[in-house]
Amino acid sequence: MGPPRPQPPPRPQPPPAPSDVAARLALAERAISDLKAERDRLEATVVRLGALASQLDAASLVQGVTEAARDLTGAQLAMFVPAEPAVLTEPTIVCDPDVLSVAPEPGRVPLLAGALWRITPVRVDDADEPEPGNAGYGRLSDGGIFRSWIGAPVRARYGDALGGLYLAHHRPHAFGNREEELAQSLAAHLGASLDNLTVFQERSRVAQALQQTLLPPVLPEVQGLDVAVRYRPAKSTSLVGGDFYDMFEARPDVWGLMIGDVTGVGPEAAALTGIARYAARALAAQEHSPARLLTQLNETLVGFGLQDRFCTVLYAELHPGPEVLTIKIANGGHPYPYILRSDGHVEEISISGTLLGLLNDVSFEELELVLGPGDVLVAYTDGVTEARNPTGAFFGTDGLVRTLPGCTGRPAAWVAHRIELAVTEHQAGVPPDDIAIVVVQGLPDRPTEQVRASRHARRNR
Repeated sequence: MGPPRPQPPPRPQPPPAPSDVAARLALAERAISDLKAERDRLEATVVRLGALASQLDAASLVQGVTEAARDLTGAQLAMFVPAEPAVLTEPTIVCDPDVLSVAPEPGRVPLLAGALWRITPVRVDDADEPEPGNAGYGRLSDGGIFRSWIGAPVRARYGDALGGLYLAHHRPHAFGNREEELAQSLAAHLGASLDNLTVFQERSRVAQALQQTLLPPVLPEVQGLDVAVRYRPAKSTSLVGGDFYDMFEARPDVWGLMIGDVTGVGPEAAALTGIARYAARALAAQEHSPARLLTQLNETLVGFGLQDRFCTVLYAELHPGPEVLTIKIANGGHPYPYILRSDGHVEEISISGTLLGLLNDVSFEELELVLGPGDVLVAYTDGVTEARNPTGAFFGTDGLVRTLPGCTGRPAAWVAHRIELAVTEHQAGVPPDDIAIVVVQGLPDRPTEQVRASRHARRNR
């Protein structure tokens, strides 16, 4: 047998016709375009889901995730059915207009209802025509039903059932494993987001309830006294700042007045503010000496151990009389108050004392002041004297002393407002610090009705 016959070389294939090349190129371009569109859609969905995680409204959160579920799976209908009214009271349905004639009720279909209590999803590839009167599968506008279904349980962090996320299509076998996994992932995302929202809302309710106890109090109306306050937190969005004040009836015909400044910001500072205010109220009922009251208040604050938080407090007892207003006052490291006399003379009340809440060993000086008709006592926080203008210059006590003579003979509300205005003008746009200003004037010859009228004018200023 001889050597194998050599094979002839393969015949060259004729080049594809120009029409075939164009068709293939068009097909490739269409495939690339579809892939780009799918990529853009997925990117948009990822961005949307990320934004939805920060939603503070349960209805908007559920609506957004339900829409994403429909878009990602190609479902004709997507819906969220709440398991309890705590989440939402009504189902959320997402579908094109004019698709439905009767909305589905998955809870009425035993197999679909399992998604409300199971851990894993349920899938129906070809639903049977329901029994007459059972609208669980819903009705399409053409009279048919949704034949394909996926139901994924929506659960909270610790397993509590929140509801079910459902997908539906009129075509049988419209969903596969991919769509089932997507539904399960989106349901888990929705459950975690709803759980986080519930925790946030509960903490917000607690914070708001606590904040109400820290808000600046409404001043009581007292026969023989005209008291006014100007209060401005540094941030316009805050209701509670680091400065605080309070006025209350310590004992019959004796009124406690305090103004203070807490170091720092946030919950710890707010806690110290609340402790200082309410502890002072409790102590004032039994303690007749402002200096001894500050000593006991310091012991209380130190005992709480609020991580090196401390505060300044100026505390006074007001004793309105028929002729004059007598004030007993003690100072816990607070800026010195001033008296503006009825003749325009300004007096600094130099009264020493230790900061509160920092040291066990403290001492406080106590003075007794007498205010005649037309005299006013001005107390303030360091946001007044430390206010800076654009060049960095402080308003200072010099600015306060320059302002006060122009307030001679004015009611307390006018004086407090004028001081605040002078500080604001000095700052000229520089971000402010917290400010609290308290002005006290004795009114031995003016009845309560006139005091009320003065305060009404101040509120409407």
